[in-house]
Amino acid sequence: MNINMSSIMGKVKAFSESPEGKRRIKECLEKYKKEGRTVTEAGSVLFNDETMLEAAEKFINVLKDAARDALLPTVRDEESLDSVMKHFDSLDYSAPVKMPDGSAVIYVYFKDDLHRDSLQPDKWDGVENIIAVLNNGYDKHENMGKVWGVWHGVRVHALTERTGLRFIQQAIMDFNGNYGSEYNVTAEAGSDYI
Repeated sequence: MNINMSSIMGKVKAFSESPEGKRRIKECLEKYKKEGRTVTEAGSVLFNDETMLEAAEKFINVLKDAARDALLPTVRDEESLDSVMKHFDSLDYSAPVKMPDGSAVIYVYFKDDLHRDSLQPDKWDGVENIIAVLNNGYDKHENMGKVWGVWHGVRVHALTERTGLRFIQQAIMDFNGNYGSEYNVTAEAGSDYI
C-alpha cells in the first residue's frame, strides 16, 4: 500500500475549506480558547491578541533593522528634518482585526506624513510616500527634464532614477523566516510596496 502525502494534504485542505470543515475548525478553536490553550495538539501556535501584538512589535523591529541596513538617505543636521529614518519611529499597528474565515490581521503603518515636496513645487507635486519611492525605486517621467531646486540652502539636481532598495521585502523575508512559525503568522507587504 502506498501513502501519497500530497493527496492526503489535498483532501485535508479541501475539507478545511468546506462549510463543514470551517464549522469544525471554528468549534475546535473556540474550545481551545475557552480552555486557555496556546498550542494545538500538533504543536501549532494558536493566535491570540497578545501574541499577535507581540508579533507586530517584532515585525516593526525587523523592519527598522532592514531600513538601517539599506542605508536610507539621512540629513545629519541638528533637527534631522529630512531624515527618512525618522519615519520609522512613527511605525504603529492596529488592533487585531478578525476576518470572516476565522483568521486575524494586524495592520502595520506609518503615522507620519510621508509626503516630500518637489524641488520645483511650482512645476511638480512631489511624492506622497517617500518610503515607497525608496523601497520600489523610480524612473523619471519622460517629460520631466532636469529638476533643479534648493535643498538646505544648496542648489541641487534631483535624481532622475533610483533602483529600489527593497528593504520592506527584505524585512518580510527576515521576519517570516525567523519568526513566522514562532508566532504562527505571515507578514505581507501592502499594495504601495511592490
